[in-house]
Amino acid sequence: MFQLSIVTPSGNAFEDSVESVAVCGLMGAFEVYSNHMPMLCALQSGKVRIKKDGRTIKSLTIDSGVLEVNASHNVLLLADQIIGN
Repeated sequence: MFQLSIVTPSGNAFEDSVESVAVCGLMGAFEVYSNHMPMLCALQSGKVRIKKDGRTIKSLTIDSGVLEVNASHNVLLLADQIIGN
């Protein structure tokens, strides 16, 4: 499990301890799990799927953004906009 924070210009949209998060990077879709290596990635418009306890607990669509996995293996997703939520 790791801490996931999703933030938009309007404020904090999601924060919880999760099992994984799946996103659409500029070079293709990928999923981040616990203890993922630190990275920074630009995101394109698409679905964000958040899993906890083996099931999807939240699914949302972002316009675009940036995802950071820090040295503590926590994930910050900065989304330009959440569409339709």
